[in-house]
Amino acid sequence: MRTVRRTSRRTSWHQFSRMFACNFSSMFSQRFSQRFSCNFSSMFAWSFSVFVLLQVLSLTANAQIFQAGNNEDEMEYPSDTLERKHEWWLGVGGSAFYAVNFGTLTVDVIGGTAPDQPKFTVMPQGGMGYGIAFGPVVEYRPIHSDIGVLLTANIDWRWMEAETTVPIEYDIFAINATFEAQSTVLYATAAMSVKAQLGITGSFAMVGVIYDQPISTIESYVWQHEVWEGEAPTDIPGAPQTSIKFNTVTDFKPRFGIQVGFGHDFLAGMFGYRGQLITPYVILQGGTPVVSDPTSWNSVSVRLGVMWRGGID
Repeated sequence: MRTVRRTSRRTSWHQFSRMFACNFSSMFSQRFSQRFSCNFSSMFAWSFSVFVLLQVLSLTANAQIFQAGNNEDEMEYPSDTLERKHEWWLGVGGSAFYAVNFGTLTVDVIGGTAPDQPKFTVMPQGGMGYGIAFGPVVEYRPIHSDIGVLLTANIDWRWMEAETTVPIEYDIFAINATFEAQSTVLYATAAMSVKAQLGITGSFAMVGVIYDQPISTIESYVWQHEVWEGEAPTDIPGAPQTSIKFNTVTDFKPRFGIQVGFGHDFLAGMFGYRGQLITPYVILQGGTPVVSDPTSWNSVSVRLGVMWRGGID
C-alpha cells in the first residue's frame, strides 16, 4: 500500500449523472425499438444501453483515477493503482481479427465458360476471414475523469472466403462441382470509442463507431472443385480430377459499424520515460454489409490488439 493525495469530489453531480443516464437509457431504448426493427438498429440500441450501464457503474465507484499533488486529503490505495498524469496520449497500435461471415455472395466465374457463352454465376454463402491492422492512436481523458475518448486509424489487411456446399452442374463447364470464393482486400479504417474506467487499476470498457473504406482489392478469385461421389478431387482412376482457379470481381462496399470491448491500461517505463501506457484489448465488431449488390454478404469479427501510448503535455 502507498499513501497518495487526491481531491475528494463527492458532489451532487454523481447523483445527477446517474439519474440522467438511467432515465435517458430507458427513454432512448423505448423510442429506438418503436422506430427501428432491423438487426443493425437493434445492435446499436443494445450497445448504447451497455455504454450507459458502464457509465453508471463508473460514476458509483468508490475511487477515481487521480493525479498526485495539489490535493486536500490523504487516502491509501493499492500499489497497482494507475496514476495518469496527462490528458492527451499519442501512440500506435496493432491488432489481429477472426471473422465469421454470413449471407450470400454472388460472383461471376470469369473465364469459366467458352467465348460468347452466358456468364457463369455462383452464389457461395457464409465462410470466414482473418486479418491484421496497424496505425496511430490518440486518446483524450481529463485526469480526474473516468470517461475518455479514443481515436484510431488503421491500414487493415483482410482475407475472406465463402463457399457452396451443394455440388452443381453447368452445361459442359461444371460436371458436379462446388465453388469457393476468396478475396484479399486492403482497407483504411477509422474508429472513435468512448472509454469507461472500471475501478482504479486500469481496466476499462469501451463502445464506439467504426468506418471501413476499401482502398485496394489485392486479389479476388473462385476455385471450382469437381466432386466425385461426395468427395473432393482424389486419385480415384477415371474420376474428375479438377480443381480450377478463375478470376472474379467483387464489389466491396464502404462499411459503417459499431464495436464493444474491454481492455486494461498498464503503466510502462520504456526508454527511461515513465508516462507510457501499454494496453491489451479485445473488441467485438459488426456493421453494414461487406458486399451488398446483388446479394448481401456480411461478417461479425472478434479483434485482439495492443496499443502503446505516451503522455503529451
